Amino acid sequence: MAISWYPGHMHKANKEMAALINDIDVVIEVLDARMPQASSNPLLQSMRHGKPCLRILNKADLANPHITRDWLDHFNREPLSFAASSAKDKRIETADVLFLCQKLMRKANAGKPAPVVSPTDNPDVAALRAWKQEHKKHQILIVGIPNVGKSSILNQLIGKKIARTGNEPAITKGQQRVRLNDHWYLVDTPGVLWPKLEDQAAAYRLALSGAIRNTAMEFTDVALFSAQMLLEQFPQRLRERYDMETLPPTGEQFMQALARKRGCVRKDGDVDWHKVAELLIHDYRAGRFGPMSLERPPVAQPTPAPNAD
Repeated sequence: MAISWYPGHMHKANKEMAALINDIDVVIEVLDARMPQASSNPLLQSMRHGKPCLRILNKADLANPHITRDWLDHFNREPLSFAASSAKDKRIETADVLFLCQKLMRKANAGKPAPVVSPTDNPDVAALRAWKQEHKKHQILIVGIPNVGKSSILNQLIGKKIARTGNEPAITKGQQRVRLNDHWYLVDTPGVLWPKLEDQAAAYRLALSGAIRNTAMEFTDVALFSAQMLLEQFPQRLRERYDMETLPPTGEQFMQALARKRGCVRKDGDVDWHKVAELLIHDYRAGRFGPMSLERPPVAQPTPAPNAD
């Protein structure tokens, strides 16, 4: 079954985001540290129009720290881009976010020509212009897919709970603008996906993470995909979590074995596929397999050596 979830409020939110972007100075994109590529909205690249971007890799406590470091290095190599991580036991601080946003603003303005000052300009007018530029109000747009933890980060940055949080995606429904300090404002947006999830492997990873509403996915399909992926990439984690000395070769056989081991069977003895699927998916979402990264960044291409004379 192909995974797709794009309700009407997401279409509206994406249109509002595209209209708002011209008035934004810096974009913050909150990503899932376990799957930064799958959790990045491809529409944002076209919407940004070259605006500087700060990526926050959230839920870093659930990801492999070495791979998260590689992802941070990857994003920091991109133009007009910085990246930082945030974890349950080490939340990113407001001061760090503003420091990075200010650095991004300086990078974005570095290549722009300085305003021309005419010798006939009134010194008082020129001074007022400089003062206004120095004290200009800047706006940050914070975006992210559903259930990535964007609202929790927003509450952390503001220092109080102004956004609803929870384990169910699509809790935030509309935009809100909040003041960070005298110079910076933060615009929050609903968690949104994009109209067509063309990479279905990435879509299944999103469903496993909780970014797709439960009623919009087939638990059994997601669990079968996830079981096969975990067998291939993290077999030892499965052995330890479910106390299995040997593992079946396929995801379907693994799910059957897990169902019988954990009592996920019907009265007639058949496997209760939905129940065992819920067991595997909820164990992953709760981090019961330990820190686990499902994606690695692209391999950095070496800088070509200069041609010899």
